[in-house]
Amino acid sequence: MLFCKPFTDMSEIRALFPTRSLDGEGVYGAYTALENDLPLGKCLVRVQGNECRILQIETQSADALLCELLVRAALHFAANRGAFTARCALPQYKSTLLTLGFREQDGEFCGEIPTLLQGSCQNCHTPES
Repeated sequence: MLFCKPFTDMSEIRALFPTRSLDGEGVYGAYTALENDLPLGKCLVRVQGNECRILQIETQSADALLCELLVRAALHFAANRGAFTARCALPQYKSTLLTLGFREQDGEFCGEIPTLLQGSCQNCHTPES
């Protein structure tokens, strides 16, 4: 069974991302994707005001569903802390981010969290008239 384990304690988050500089600005969260006890990936998100930034995603494989799981976990974390917009500057995940409904703008991917969590895929659904 595949699931995401959340981390909100800063010492645990620093241990997950030891090379990442985590400034004191905002609220950080992290998730690891596990299948049984086997770690398959992790992500780091920061919420500041009504915006979140997905700062890092690491996966053991190029599995788009695994990346989607981690991004959705980060979006839920942010939404539960009052964030409305999401930004991500990780071009290696462009395909997954666009599928989730992010828009590419000035080298970043952005979107409104309620819309992104609806599951509207711009590639699969056409707007209704």
